[in-house]
Amino acid sequence: MKSLSTLLLSFLLVAALPAHAQDGSECPAGQLQPIDAEVSADSMNATTDAGTPLARRSTVTDPTPAASVSPTTDAEAFVQDRIETDGLHVVHFWAPWCPNSENELDNGWANLVADNPDVTFTFVTVWNDNEKGTAVLDDYGLPDRVVEVTQPDLGPSDDESNRRYSFLGLPVTWIPSTWIFHENGELAFAMNYGEMEMETIQSLLDATNADW
Repeated sequence: MKSLSTLLLSFLLVAALPAHAQDGSECPAGQLQPIDAEVSADSMNATTDAGTPLARRSTVTDPTPAASVSPTTDAEAFVQDRIETDGLHVVHFWAPWCPNSENELDNGWANLVADNPDVTFTFVTVWNDNEKGTAVLDDYGLPDRVVEVTQPDLGPSDDESNRRYSFLGLPVTWIPSTWIFHENGELAFAMNYGEMEMETIQSLLDATNADW
């Protein structure tokens, strides 16, 4: 079992966000938004083969919440399939126009990916009028094995009411946000509020990959 000191370190690393994480006022959602009605309706109405509502399975007590809902977009379906495989998986939410996202790219995402060849990295472009962000990622030298998928908006994304504020039933209310999955879809860490130092993300990957 992990030592108490390792667990405490992991908790403190998540809690200690860098001070500049809140500098880009255009990157947050503005305020906490309810889960998109389209997603909520699908989750509430969907059932498993056994007749158990999926929404009931997607509670905080479920260790694999993102693997327990019905995807509503191609981007969600792709990510769900990917995180359900063995290994560590990083899912990163960003937008090309967001200064905080660009700061993170400038601060070493390419190196982090290169240093973790056994980890999958999926960049989910959000709130970008359904346009891909691959050209920007290429500018920052991200390795080819980084996969970019685009989460579609409900309309022009400059109107916040058209943005999707959830992904696979989990909230996305600020960009950049970074999630780490392991053990066939189990959510290990979710950094949902702004920029992260690459050293911090690396520490969380190491903690997730450590033997229990």
